[in-house]
Amino acid sequence: MDKNEKWEISFTLFVILLFAIVIVATSGQDFQVGGVPQSAKLVKDYSTQRVVDVQITQEQYVFNVTEMGAVNATFEGRNYLFNLIFAHPGEVLNLTMSAKQYPYGSATGNFYFPDYADRFVDDQIVPGLTAYDALPVPNVTGVYAFLDGEYDGPWFSYQLGELLVLPSSGYFTTYNLTTYFLQTEKAYTTGLVGDPYNPPIVFFNNTDTPVISFVGDQEGLLHLTTSGYLESVVSASRASVPAPTVIVKRGSNVTLTIYIPYPVSDNDFFKTYVNGTAAPLYNVTLGIYGVYNNGTIVPVATTQIKYNTTLTFNFNATFPAYIYGIVNPVFTQYNPDNEANLVTGEDFGLVMGAWGVILVEE
Repeated sequence: MDKNEKWEISFTLFVILLFAIVIVATSGQDFQVGGVPQSAKLVKDYSTQRVVDVQITQEQYVFNVTEMGAVNATFEGRNYLFNLIFAHPGEVLNLTMSAKQYPYGSATGNFYFPDYADRFVDDQIVPGLTAYDALPVPNVTGVYAFLDGEYDGPWFSYQLGELLVLPSSGYFTTYNLTTYFLQTEKAYTTGLVGDPYNPPIVFFNNTDTPVISFVGDQEGLLHLTTSGYLESVVSASRASVPAPTVIVKRGSNVTLTIYIPYPVSDNDFFKTYVNGTAAPLYNVTLGIYGVYNNGTIVPVATTQIKYNTTLTFNFNATFPAYIYGIVNPVFTQYNPDNEANLVTGEDFGLVMGAWGVILVEE
């Protein structure tokens, strides 16, 4: 054995030794995808009463969310929501993330929460594996966007949800709403100071009878057609998912209208393929849903979708927050002439468009 061979063997053994040290040092902690060691320590810094256990299931185009602990969000008797997380300042989200496996809407996804003013979270969600992380809830009440940062099909940009940080009791204060608005404005223009994916914010809190009108488009997006007295630097009429966050006064009598045009193209949001042919969706509910401080959602006014018709919802702003539009996502699949299969390719799943949040100011 010459000198060069001895050096190569020594170097190889040294590399193997380094691998062994890393494996032993991280045993029991890094067997799963995600930030297990750091996030586990972060959760332990909070009392049990401040921990919200959040189970996120990645589906093709939506996040299926179940909350337990400090928040037990429910809707229509079920304990899971789509693209929505509720929490309060001072709490921490103990995230456990997994993905459905084929044929139940399987897709590799990503949980991306870019609040640069507070906490940045970026986790891969892979079928067959479990990801863990911890997300301290922002101290400023408001709406914070999270999204799927992994392309998993043509509707992936609709997989954008909202962390609704509610006051523990009562309504949103003027101070917190102003702070949230200014922080989001900076995020739009300066960068690395907040969540740049937050929807536009529009204030209608200067009147007791606000009228808020939206017009939908073929892509399932809502465009605000009435102006508030204060709006985001990013136009509130822009196409966004979710739609603009609206601010109204407590006790105001709100009129909200939504107009959805009849779907024309075979690839429109409100069309799906049935027996190989694209057909309009009619089993779609739009409405106004009140949100209690504990995250429970209750319907206030709902109706089945009617195309080319202005749907009008009237309500008194007594809940701390509301969700408007579609709360239950629609099912979409692309299957012309029934030719979709494992060989040619498949595209189907739940998609959530035409929705947004209303915050009520004290």
